[in-house]
Amino acid sequence: MGAARDAKEEKEKERICVFSARMLVKVVHPAEVRKKIVALVDSLGGFPSAVTDQKLTIRVPPEKFPGLIRDIGNYGMVIEKTMQREDITEKLAQLSGRLRSKQDILEKLRSFFDDSNVKATLQIEKNMTQLVIELEKVKGQLRVTMDKARFATVEVAFRFRKRDKVVYVYSPFQWLNSVDLDRFLAEF
Repeated sequence: MGAARDAKEEKEKERICVFSARMLVKVVHPAEVRKKIVALVDSLGGFPSAVTDQKLTIRVPPEKFPGLIRDIGNYGMVIEKTMQREDITEKLAQLSGRLRSKQDILEKLRSFFDDSNVKATLQIEKNMTQLVIELEKVKGQLRVTMDKARFATVEVAFRFRKRDKVVYVYSPFQWLNSVDLDRFLAEF
């Protein structure tokens, strides 16, 4: 039974997955929390990819992903959280296969130059140009897909209620005039 489990774990290690999460966190001071999260992500070997007042998109190594999700939850109240894992092993294999196939065809076309006349050479060059465009497109798709797998993505949206400053009005009750409402609301 142990050998079967080891084989299954080894096969899982060969799989390449993309991890992503979206979180909605209720916080009191979003700017402070955003700074703390960016510092945490930096210490984990990640980086912010988009920062706005209401939203933060961060990228971290996949092995740091679960801990980051847990730590973000400590900065406020998590209202909503969705996590996703996508296995891209097959997609990468298909892209790699397409790349090798197109490279093989390009090499084959190059071998036709020696025995061709001017008209055939122009046609071969036209086909090679089109093939190089397709090759670059596949290489780009492969790079983007691998980049998605190298870093997990977490989108954190902040929800907060902005409190308006209390306008002081003189009250006929003297004790009410002595209450420091700003301090009371700050501690509340």
